[in-house]
Amino acid sequence: MQQAKGPAYTPPAPARVWVLLASEASTAVIFRRGPSRWTRLYLWDTRTDTFTPGSWFAGRLYELLSDLSPDGQHLVYVARNESKRRQERARLELGVKHFYSWTAVCTPPRVKALGLWNASGNLVAGGIFADNTKLWLNHDWRLGEMETLRTPPGLNVAFNPKGSQAIWIEAMKRTGWRVTQIPEAGGWANFKPPLILRKKALELHVLGRWMLPSGFLRQYVWCGPRPVPGLEGASWADFDQQGRLVYAREGRLYAVTSDGARELVNLNDDQPPGRPPEVALVETR
Repeated sequence: MQQAKGPAYTPPAPARVWVLLASEASTAVIFRRGPSRWTRLYLWDTRTDTFTPGSWFAGRLYELLSDLSPDGQHLVYVARNESKRRQERARLELGVKHFYSWTAVCTPPRVKALGLWNASGNLVAGGIFADNTKLWLNHDWRLGEMETLRTPPGLNVAFNPKGSQAIWIEAMKRTGWRVTQIPEAGGWANFKPPLILRKKALELHVLGRWMLPSGFLRQYVWCGPRPVPGLEGASWADFDQQGRLVYAREGRLYAVTSDGARELVNLNDDQPPGRPPEVALVETR
């Protein structure tokens, strides 16, 4: 039997997953990336393990520069989209000449910007919630109000009094992680020794590219008495608000129980639309 000619089908790569846990509520926000130009947010109720899909974003959302308020009601994120269509809408709707990277506050899982700051040309961006109503921006304080394009209602916004911080580390500290080892030498790609954060019996070893928005080289290590199958190769792991060890690997979320790892959700089947929808600037559904 003659086989049909043509390129063989290549399934899409597994989604890349990172999660932000709220420190005062059974709420989490999932960043699901893939294909590379698309990111989708999900709201995760860790008490019932229900998942609410939210906005597809055509572009890059930098999860390591994002933070979730303690009550889980607001998300501050950094986004990037350099398309000509985006630039033209920015000129028309916002009156700015350049708009390819920005910081925004939203109500997850939607990415619609309640607060908006232009981060184009800045080396730092994003923000950290000092509490449920106070947001510290990582923007350059010298740019002042020129960068504020939309003020979020109900939030007190100020520049970070501690200067630019590694947002993902501060977000993890709020949920119980602590830094146990700091690199003494090494470049961006290789720390000597690695940066180590620990929560209970779980350690996160950061091997390089510390604080860069594109990501970092990382490895999760279990220090408990019994091994945890499947944790090796996890893109994210933590103890949730219910005290369970949960982790993401190859686009799937798992919870560890006495009977082993139980799959909570498979995000690989959720694929973006064929083309960006015709919606207003930073008003994605």
